[in-house]
Amino acid sequence: MMASRAPALTLTAALLSAAMPWGHRPRPVPAGGESSLVRDPVGFLQRVGGLSPADLAGLERGSIIAKVIDSGDRSEVFSLAVMRVKTTPVRALTRLREFEGRRGAPWILQSGRVGSAPSAGDFAAMTLDAGDVKHLGRCVVNGCELRLPAQQIERFRREVDWSSDTRIDRANALFRQMLASYAAGYLKGGNAALFKYDNNDDPVRIADSLHILVPRFEVLRDTAPDLHEYLEGFPEGRPEDAEEILYWTKEKFWLVNVLSMSHSTVCDRATPSGRLVLAVSKQLYANHYYESSVGATFFVEGSSGWGPHVVYVNRTRADIRRNGFTWVERTLLKFLVKDRLEAQSKYLRQQLEAP
Repeated sequence: MMASRAPALTLTAALLSAAMPWGHRPRPVPAGGESSLVRDPVGFLQRVGGLSPADLAGLERGSIIAKVIDSGDRSEVFSLAVMRVKTTPVRALTRLREFEGRRGAPWILQSGRVGSAPSAGDFAAMTLDAGDVKHLGRCVVNGCELRLPAQQIERFRREVDWSSDTRIDRANALFRQMLASYAAGYLKGGNAALFKYDNNDDPVRIADSLHILVPRFEVLRDTAPDLHEYLEGFPEGRPEDAEEILYWTKEKFWLVNVLSMSHSTVCDRATPSGRLVLAVSKQLYANHYYESSVGATFFVEGSSGWGPHVVYVNRTRADIRRNGFTWVERTLLKFLVKDRLEAQSKYLRQQLEAP
């Protein structure tokens, strides 16, 4: 039995989506000088985000600008959001430590941090949806509705008695064990330890998919080249000022909730134009919709009268047919992603500006 790719419209809607002391001093930006994002935010937004004079005027009035940027890869969703904020670097750092400011958002149904020695207990609050348990009971290699590697598909077939009244508890326990072991392997081996998804007839290694996305993440390479290299080099090359957070979430999407695990790296840096606080996230796993995803949230203190602002950039490769989204799907995608990004940005602004 072959598992089909995620239904395009369902997928379209779904994609709309460690240890530094508190009293530290921000580290200077690494050699190479300020990036255009910090030095010339208006020019950056016009060049990378395609912001128009009307968009920039809206920013001045307090609007949130969210866009999906055209990409030559029809399987990729490249999105950007920007807003002015009234907050401090300290507040930004505090909020971005909390899953890039998303923890507590109404669409986050469950969440938790993963310790430096991952265990199933780190995932104790995680529960599989009833539909996911049902699908797991039917999974075979190349025929599974959940994103899983062949070894884990066979493990669920072998170690869960799907006719038993305890199948739900057993499936949840096994899933928690799987994620804990997976996290431990990643902390030791980096991207080489990431899963190969074998749930449909187009297997993909997450590391290979990330290797496509990361070189395209030009804004991060320009703004924090050491963090850009760290996306693929982990655990080697850790920046001295990096605070590392491994976390998982169960997130509400359109028809299907998504369980995912991510690695976030947070830094606070001094620049001639003011403080730069950034959180870079790399998705390590998602049970639906995704092939790979990288994102970065930048708080730029700003100077020259432009003031503090937040820029969010994300590049995601989708679990979609090999020729990617159709023109119609991409048109719809732009509207749906825009709405999702605006809602996420509005929530983050509330967190940043709260007393």
